[in-house]
Amino acid sequence: MRSPVPPRRRLAPGILAGPLVIFACVLGTSGCASALREPRPIADLAGEVRPKPGGDGPDSGAPAATPADVPAILGRAEALYAERGPGERALESVRMAAREFLRAAAADGTRTDGLVGAARARVWLADHEADPAARQASAGSAVEAAQWCGRIAPLDRECDYWFGAALGVQARERPSTALNALPKIEAAFKRAADALPALDEAGPERALALLYVRAPGWPAGPGNPDLGLKHARAAVALRPDYPPNQLALAEALAATGGREAADVPRRLALELARKLAAGDPDAPEWIAEAEADLERTGPK
Repeated sequence: MRSPVPPRRRLAPGILAGPLVIFACVLGTSGCASALREPRPIADLAGEVRPKPGGDGPDSGAPAATPADVPAILGRAEALYAERGPGERALESVRMAAREFLRAAAADGTRTDGLVGAARARVWLADHEADPAARQASAGSAVEAAQWCGRIAPLDRECDYWFGAALGVQARERPSTALNALPKIEAAFKRAADALPALDEAGPERALALLYVRAPGWPAGPGNPDLGLKHARAAVALRPDYPPNQLALAEALAATGGREAADVPRRLALELARKLAAGDPDAPEWIAEAEADLERTGPK
């Protein structure tokens, strides 16, 4: 890991707090906190993000939704989430998406797709909000949505994946929760990788790779760069054309002594991301990540 608190990087959902914070917890020199609390009712989560009367947004002043309304609400939420990108307008689109996903979840307590969407949107916001308080709030809300997802469908491994992701961004924004969160994050991503390895373009394998590369090693955490490299290779094997998988492989190679070899997947990631730039709202971030890493390593 490059610093005590790593930067917000969107290679995989959820970036962990740094080793110095976790070691301080282990040694008792800094307060540790539980990563989990009893989640608020889903209806309260939905109300938390609803605009004030007269405010902008698709649910402003809208009546309570019914189960029959859920498909349309989810469609609107996905369209709003697809508008993510740089700038305040894109941030507001994702905020609106989060509230629509939560409206859907509140309308039908038997479904998990609204909760998955809310966790996904809130994790994205935790990675992109400029205000630290807004990042903390988004991360906490993501954890709560993922907790409800797991309660409604305990065997749904997509819930596990976003639970791990949400705990990861919360650990970054509230480092005192990191020590308690690490085993939960690892277990959640493992369950997702075992059942749905191709989810989110090999997201569980990519997330495990970065977890093992970036987390501190024993006794503070599960860090193991060699194991991270194994999972990075698994992600690339599943989805070789997805730029974040190549970037994760590059990071794992660099962490295990293959600094020169790491530039090969970085260049491939840059090439792939540029091809996707016209149609994928996340591509500019992948391009910036690859270019920054290549500039840092210098010409070969």
